[in-house]
Amino acid sequence: MNRFPFVDIQEARDGNEGLDKVNIFDPNLILLEIHLQAQSGLDLARRIKIERPDTIIVILTSYNLPEYQTAAEESGVSHVVVRDEWTGADMIDLVRLILSDQDIDKHEDRVGGEHTLENSP
Repeated sequence: MNRFPFVDIQEARDGNEGLDKVNIFDPNLILLEIHLQAQSGLDLARRIKIERPDTIIVILTSYNLPEYQTAAEESGVSHVVVRDEWTGADMIDLVRLILSDQDIDKHEDRVGGEHTLENSP
């Protein structure tokens, strides 16, 4: 069951293919693994944000390390999702929040340019 029937979902095997798809499809939202073949997700995020500063990027990682949070912020990443701390429902809620915010260009939970969302412990 597709929870987002009006969303075009693309996948890439690595950062190079991902960058090609970004240039072809011009996405509003990108979910990136922090570790990619040939480059890091953070490096790819930085490259994307230079050309497409309005694109929202969510980084997926297995590690909740302060240095990842800092590097993600410096790369222009909007959200860092630590797999062990988020459920599938949390991810769906985050995507819904991001997509609805883009549709109406405002949201009551918007704080300092970032969205707040409770995540599972």
